[in-house]
Amino acid sequence: MSSITTLDKDTVLARARAAIDTRTRYVESLFDAAAAASAAHTAAEAARNAAAEADTALAKAYKDAVDAGWTPAELKSAGLPAPTAPRKASRRTSGRRTRPTTDTPTGDTTASDGTGSTGAADARTDGGAEVHQ
Repeated sequence: MSSITTLDKDTVLARARAAIDTRTRYVESLFDAAAAASAAHTAAEAARNAAAEADTALAKAYKDAVDAGWTPAELKSAGLPAPTAPRKASRRTSGRRTRPTTDTPTGDTTASDGTGSTGAADARTDGGAEVHQ
């Protein structure tokens, strides 16, 4: 007789459902966090757009005041802000920087450490990497 006949089907199913419920709570938590992050990013984008529109309106109003005869010094002394130059969107670079070229010695630069390295004559190798002394 196998041990399966001594188990109650309802007990086994209840244990299985409990295990699934426990795991499902993690997915629910992940979903809620993703939704909150998405909402925050949407709000941040809306705030950036509103700030850009406000900066544009400030620049136009400032220009109109100067065109009407106000000097920047008068506006500043009245406590009014001057518009700031618009910030350009930064472009991400590849992170690779080129090294400036240097003059290469014309003599033999092979190190005398027996490795065939073409590094500096005063360098030794430590596991294949040059170590300058």
